[in-house]
Amino acid sequence: MRPWLLVREALATAWATKVPTVLVLLLVATMCAATIATVGRTASAEQQLLDRLDSAGSRVLVVADARGDGLLTPAVVDQAIGLSTSERGVGTLIPVDVVNGVVGQDATRVPAWGVQGDLAAVATLTAGRWPGPGEAIVTQAAMDRLGMDHPVGWVARASTTVVDDWSVVGSFTPREPFADYATGVLYVAPEERALDSLHVVLTTADAAQVTQSQVLRLIDPPAPDALTITSPVSLAQLQDQVTGDLALFGRSLLLGVLGAGALLVAIVTLADVLVRRADLGRRRALGATRTAIITLVVLRTLVPALAGAALGTTAGILLTQRLGAVPPWEFTTGTATLALLAAACAAVPPALYAATRDPVRVLRTP
Repeated sequence: MRPWLLVREALATAWATKVPTVLVLLLVATMCAATIATVGRTASAEQQLLDRLDSAGSRVLVVADARGDGLLTPAVVDQAIGLSTSERGVGTLIPVDVVNGVVGQDATRVPAWGVQGDLAAVATLTAGRWPGPGEAIVTQAAMDRLGMDHPVGWVARASTTVVDDWSVVGSFTPREPFADYATGVLYVAPEERALDSLHVVLTTADAAQVTQSQVLRLIDPPAPDALTITSPVSLAQLQDQVTGDLALFGRSLLLGVLGAGALLVAIVTLADVLVRRADLGRRRALGATRTAIITLVVLRTLVPALAGAALGTTAGILLTQRLGAVPPWEFTTGTATLALLAAACAAVPPALYAATRDPVRVLRTP
């Protein structure tokens, strides 16, 4: 029998036997909706967790010179920032208090960080220009505390013994994960001076262990306690464990929903085959091959399954939208595909049963 004739017969049969058609449609729709509403929410939660764990704040490696031995030279900082696993980074000095140079030492103090490296790695310029040696940029919060109406003027170190001042040439907002800089001033650290800490934003949290080893190799500390390290290594390990547990739970739930749905589809298809055994027997007696009978039964199941997959996927997406956890489109597409495959596989045993019956015995009347 030609393929298009089989498709036409499947459509006609599905329309003629509305009860099993509606049951298969509802079962597949329920499979898709339930999978998206449960496993889909798990997939969405896993993706949200990954996004949060992989945010810039969770990918920061901080190495501090604990004893002030001058280990973090500008050359070491530049090499660490240039690693393939480093997205961006800077070296910093311990913050000092500064005041509005015009007002004097009795003015309100704000912190100022000396930065070595590309300031664009930690800040977004909002006005003025990037500073050079002896210059600084300020945040809006720092300007308010310093009594500045605009990012112009100069700031001086709040000290009676050390004389340092920087010309203010612009304003900035800090980039993630350098939110601490929102309250103060950034100035260019002297090129010849060793840094107090190194901040490296990694490309991924998984690269924490490798990057930490490479940075330590570059610094080559003389003693284990010469450096203080704040690393996302443990966070990366936790990320792997949590996402692995969520993935296992999602797979188990998915198999459970699809397996239960496929079993019910098989029962409905078998009941339909038993009810229509005389029609299928006549087809065999008139020359239809076993392959044609199997294909007809499977296609007759897939016709309502297609409509059910579309209906269930739509319902699942609408439900997850209300719950605020919409899964990725790849997941919804995969769910519909798996539901159709489950329905098709569930229809095969009843189809084999129908195709292997003796048409003479089926058509024999008492």
